[in-house]
Amino acid sequence: MTETQRHALPRLLVPFVIALAIALAFRLPRLASRPMHGDEANQAVRTGGLMERGVYRYDPHDHHGPVLYYAALPFCRLQSKHFAETTETAYRAVPVVFACLTLLGMALIPLFLPKAATAAFCAMLLFAVSPAFCYYNRFFIQESLLVCFLTGMFVSALAWLRCEGRRKRIASSIGFGVFAGLAMATKETFVLSFAAGGLAALAAWLAVPKAERNGRIRGFLPSLVAAMLAAAFVFVLFYSSFFTYAQGVRDALFSTVGAYFHRATAVPEHQHPWWFYFQTVFGFKYGRGPLFSEALLALLALPALFRAFSKEKPDRTATFLAVYTLVLTAVYAAIPYKTPWCALSFLHGWILLAGFGFAQLLETCKGYSVKFVFNGLLLILIWHGRQAYNACFRYPADPRNPYVYAHTGSDCLNLVAAVRGRAAELHGNPAATRIAVAAPPSDTWPLPWYFRGFPETGYWTDAAEIPEEFAPEIVVSAEARGEVVSKRFGQGKEAAFYGIRPGVLVYLFLPSKEIK
Repeated sequence: MTETQRHALPRLLVPFVIALAIALAFRLPRLASRPMHGDEANQAVRTGGLMERGVYRYDPHDHHGPVLYYAALPFCRLQSKHFAETTETAYRAVPVVFACLTLLGMALIPLFLPKAATAAFCAMLLFAVSPAFCYYNRFFIQESLLVCFLTGMFVSALAWLRCEGRRKRIASSIGFGVFAGLAMATKETFVLSFAAGGLAALAAWLAVPKAERNGRIRGFLPSLVAAMLAAAFVFVLFYSSFFTYAQGVRDALFSTVGAYFHRATAVPEHQHPWWFYFQTVFGFKYGRGPLFSEALLALLALPALFRAFSKEKPDRTATFLAVYTLVLTAVYAAIPYKTPWCALSFLHGWILLAGFGFAQLLETCKGYSVKFVFNGLLLILIWHGRQAYNACFRYPADPRNPYVYAHTGSDCLNLVAAVRGRAAELHGNPAATRIAVAAPPSDTWPLPWYFRGFPETGYWTDAAEIPEEFAPEIVVSAEARGEVVSKRFGQGKEAAFYGIRPGVLVYLFLPSKEIK
């Protein structure tokens, strides 16, 4: 770090603290209040296996990379030594922390782009109040980590461009490689961001004067080798479960592509039209619910887009961000498989572009118009903050919220409460209760999370598969197989319907209160 950069650090601290305080105000409160989404529950149970047995095995067919589980381990250990005693807060604190690290990465941009201080601060504020980011930064899924590592790659690349001297460039390259390896070990969609980043880097390189281009090429090869070695080391470290499971590396290299190509093209329940993300992020209103929209980001980004493709004075950073964001947005729109949290990767690009666009506006404005621009930004921040509050606290599991997708309903919590209550009546130790869950795996979640304190719980895909000798005291079955359960285990039991999530009903068979 140069002397100039050391002097700049204190000036970056205040904007970072302001943005961090705003971000935490939306991300930290009431982390455990929302029902556990099925995907969150699945990830938490995987973490519980690592926590209890100290063993992790990568599954390329039904799960993502291992970083999330290892990252959650210290949070869980701080809360308890046993998985059954951990709570939603421990898991959801993980994406909150990585959201803060993303903000830190954005705050460091002016160290390597001194003229970008205003752009970075604006982008940090927009990130802090973004409804989509506020909501999914409270979700125990991979997206928050992936965006954090992609931000680290971007800042490391800026550091490499800015620094002089072989050692500093190699250090920046190693940092880039470490973040790249972490992204690769987080979620398989990293390939989309890497491809968009490669095209964007080529476009930015072509925007650089030829003489400067040639100077950078001479020092590029050693840096490339350092970055690739660092990325490979991190990749192998995690997928091999810290050098204890070589098969994990082979699966990540050779089995993942086929599994995710199938998922992207042949999973009908998650196939949506190309405008799905645009509707979700840039303009959504359901019934009498409030309007959710971050479309103003695109408006703020327009000056940066004009600057990026200007023939007279192109800005290579703006060029990179513009090409990266536009390409990544188009790729995600084109892929049939869509879930709303995937939008975070390209939405972060729009936020960065909006920051640079705001700074560009200030450069061209004079007098009263500067005040007008600042007031406009303030209104956008208030508008987004209001949406973030609605998303996180008023409609956290409500279909009027565009980020609520195949979400666990409150009726599932009623089912869990009924099971726990009757288990307490049956035994002095509720954990001794034998529970059978018979439903397709997709309809089972998040019950394994909520039944984590019942070790005598068995899971089957069909009620006919439950062994007679298991003699379950409580049975949860798919709606269509309730009659099978009633014939086999229904004597002395009362049945009721519960909704796990929209469109998914299950039968719950509980012992009649007269029978203990």
